[in-house]
Amino acid sequence: MYVNNVVIVGNMTGDPRSNVEGEARTVGFRIEVNRWRAPGAQGDEGKAARSEFIDVEVWGSQAENVLASLGRGDRVIVAGQLRYDRWEEGGELKARLKVRALAVGPSLEFGSVS
Repeated sequence: MYVNNVVIVGNMTGDPRSNVEGEARTVGFRIEVNRWRAPGAQGDEGKAARSEFIDVEVWGSQAENVLASLGRGDRVIVAGQLRYDRWEEGGELKARLKVRALAVGPSLEFGSVS
């Protein structure tokens, strides 16, 4: 059995953007995840953050809800599946890893939803 599930918590780097693919509506956004390292880890002095940027795509009615409810700077929890997309652009092969969201919601770690 293969399992391809991820849960990511991070801040949205911009407002969600709407895309139309066939008859299904999709919404895409990017989240930033900071990884904190303890003092002295790997020769670091003090805590240091390393930022990772992750593209997320949401489909269907959930895409509409994300578009209407979330925006730049919001802290979100995304649960979904990893996808590895490959394409050719200008004769050059490109690739990216992204998450196809099955569930998206606000994180209540640092505050409440108003």
